[in-house]
Amino acid sequence: MTEMYESIFICPGELADDKVQAALDKTKAVISRGDGKIMTAELWGRRRLAYPIERSREGHYAYMIFSGPSQIPGVLDRHYQVSDSILRGLTVKIDPRHLDKIKPSLKALSEEGAAVAAPAAEGVPAAPAAQESSPQAPA
Repeated sequence: MTEMYESIFICPGELADDKVQAALDKTKAVISRGDGKIMTAELWGRRRLAYPIERSREGHYAYMIFSGPSQIPGVLDRHYQVSDSILRGLTVKIDPRHLDKIKPSLKALSEEGAAVAAPAAEGVPAAPAAQESSPQAPA
């Protein structure tokens, strides 16, 4: 049975952008080898850390959402520990009750990627963005 997971890792701030991209590609390969499917993978850029980690005060953040078998988080955590280009990493299972909140953003990301891959036909309006309805507070 496949589950949905989100994972984030931090690379040292001194690391070049191409090395950070290489670390993301290796992590995606680890997920793919374990029969996982990556929904989204993004680099959040360089940010200041709350406290120094291995003498680094800044780090490059990378974030992923993926689905796969339950063995992947263990393999991924081991990858984070042995990789020299990753300071910290964390993988958590997404609560099924919160999938409804995440799926519209994943759908928008996949549509955005499809729109970039295949140019839209002229004269066809784009689909409106999905809006969440919020419960009204009693007056």
